[in-house]
Amino acid sequence: MSIYKAPLSVLHEMEMLRNKFFNGGDAQGNKITWVAWDKVLSSKNNGGLGVSSFYTLNRALLLKWVWRFLSHDCSMWSQILRVIHGSRLDFHSHKCISPWGSILREIQVLDTKWFDFLFHCKVRIGDWLNTIFWLDVWILDMPLCARFPRIFALENDTDVSVAVKQGAPSLDASFRRPVRDGVERLQWEELVVMVGDISLSSSADRWVCDLNGDGEFCVKDIRTTLDNLFLPSSVVASRWVKHVPIKVNIFAWRARLDRLLTRGNLISRVVLNSSNCSNCDLVTEDSQHLFLSCDLAKSIAQKLCRWWWIQWVDVLNFDDWNSWFSSIRLPVKLKVLLEGVFFTSWWHIWSFRNRLLFDASPPRRSVLFDDIVSSSFIWSVNRCNSFFSWESWLKNPNLISL
Repeated sequence: MSIYKAPLSVLHEMEMLRNKFFNGGDAQGNKITWVAWDKVLSSKNNGGLGVSSFYTLNRALLLKWVWRFLSHDCSMWSQILRVIHGSRLDFHSHKCISPWGSILREIQVLDTKWFDFLFHCKVRIGDWLNTIFWLDVWILDMPLCARFPRIFALENDTDVSVAVKQGAPSLDASFRRPVRDGVERLQWEELVVMVGDISLSSSADRWVCDLNGDGEFCVKDIRTTLDNLFLPSSVVASRWVKHVPIKVNIFAWRARLDRLLTRGNLISRVVLNSSNCSNCDLVTEDSQHLFLSCDLAKSIAQKLCRWWWIQWVDVLNFDDWNSWFSSIRLPVKLKVLLEGVFFTSWWHIWSFRNRLLFDASPPRRSVLFDDIVSSSFIWSVNRCNSFFSWESWLKNPNLISL
């Protein structure tokens, strides 16, 4: 994965294995896919789970080798490449049959898909010794040879560094003849003004990647950028609460998308004959009814609000719930904790519903709220940076100091 370009067929097969595992399938058979796998791979900011794809991982690892070459890595690998192909990447042939040639071809493929990796790699100038005056991108968003072609045609030393060029008696000291009038003169005057204020520094030149703030190359940044380009996106970001387990966060994410095995969804796949709610047996069972508008869900939500000293408002869908939750006046950290409590309540309501359907003896409604309180405490206290007692959790959770 790190140096060889993985075939798309292999990457697809690997994704299918992950998809089967995510859906609970095994070697004997598959289970119903309720969420498109591309949606799962998308970042949380784009409405997914942030799993990321193997395709972007492989491509990001390939680009890491390009970065190591650009940043003048002193490894034996980099030195051999410079001996074979030269010190300038733009002179390397992408037609060569080798892992390096495959990497260079992939740069071109990504460029056609609106990701120009080399555009994000720039020289941060220091002493100018390693920056080529005419051929590197250092003062404009293009090399000076492309911006001033008539002046570049006069240059005898095309590989001259910025430091040597600036240290010469004049910029035209290495020209094969004097600058003439017309277009040459106009380009020359513009060039002189442009580089006239350049000053040297004692620090060395270094390459930076502008995909993050510190200028360092990071595989994660490349993966995120490529995922944002190739995977589906949503205007609504996924809500994620660090105070509850990952399984609860994924469950809440699926509930908001109405991608649980509710009776309404199962009957649409011709799996059941009745779509009525398992708890109230009055209306079609979907996620919004089961967790928000069912009598059992309302009763639990009202108890949670009395416990946290906030006002409950009847909601019919998750958009209404989001609006209501946004209006709650609590410190940010406590509000995240409260959202985790609601996630926990949905988890237990779903568990109650399943036991009601499949257990030999029906579960007790009277202990459902107590189970939510105890589970949310155990999960939260073990995931918070601050400690709080069971007594404070029971009496005044909205006064906990985080």
